[in-house]
Amino acid sequence: MWTGVQVQDTISSEISTPLHEALVSHVIPQLIDTAVRVYTKKTMLPTHSVALGQVCVSPDLAAPEAYARSLLTQDFDIESLYLDTIPETARLFHDWWEADDIDFIQVTSGIFRLEELVYSLSAEFVMGLQKPKPANSFSALLVRPPGAQHSLGLLLLSQYFKRYGWQVFSANQFTEEDMAVAVRSEWVDLLGISVSEDRQIPTLKKTIARLRKQSGNPHMLVMAGGPLLRLQPNLAELLGADFSCLRADQAHAQALEKIQQYQNHSGVRSIREP
Repeated sequence: MWTGVQVQDTISSEISTPLHEALVSHVIPQLIDTAVRVYTKKTMLPTHSVALGQVCVSPDLAAPEAYARSLLTQDFDIESLYLDTIPETARLFHDWWEADDIDFIQVTSGIFRLEELVYSLSAEFVMGLQKPKPANSFSALLVRPPGAQHSLGLLLLSQYFKRYGWQVFSANQFTEEDMAVAVRSEWVDLLGISVSEDRQIPTLKKTIARLRKQSGNPHMLVMAGGPLLRLQPNLAELLGADFSCLRADQAHAQALEKIQQYQNHSGVRSIREP
């Protein structure tokens, strides 16, 4: 393997087991998934994920952004970078760690560098879409439960929604009260919640019911996603949500379709009346 780096013997089995569980549950972004898509420019290849992973765990802090920008100058699609290459790179960290090719510190720093890369390219990604923006300004509150650790998938989801003209309210840490204030004070078309563990379901079900009652939009949609969705395909039903999605582009398409269907049937506006 290319790194030649092995996990240090000082990491005991008692420590590595919970680290493995944390890695699978929290680090690997699963709001999105790889699939065959049609892009405007060239689609990223699996080899690009490998190369991006290598530079993310290298000592050169500037290497990830430099590598990504070099691909974009070769006419590779930035949307493919966000939806294919970056998520696959995060999954590769998991594989390399299980193979003892990198240690957990490198996994953590690698994920952090991927998040830095997303932020660094945010302006190009969000502002670079040439397709017409929606006529209405839809809004989304995208959150994870208090105390949850995974963030890369939710970050990519929020960037994707912004790219397609949505107003997005999101933060690394939202308390339940923060969510309640947000849905009361802002017009929220879509509440998206990323769920990673079974134990979060009872509390989140109550939270969702509360937020629906307090929302200034009586027809606010609720979307469930996150790592737990792979293990619980009926997650939306368990939470009392309207639908669930694994991929950012699929989440956007379904949300847009459902909101527009409601508007067409009811004739209401998507945004708060002045």
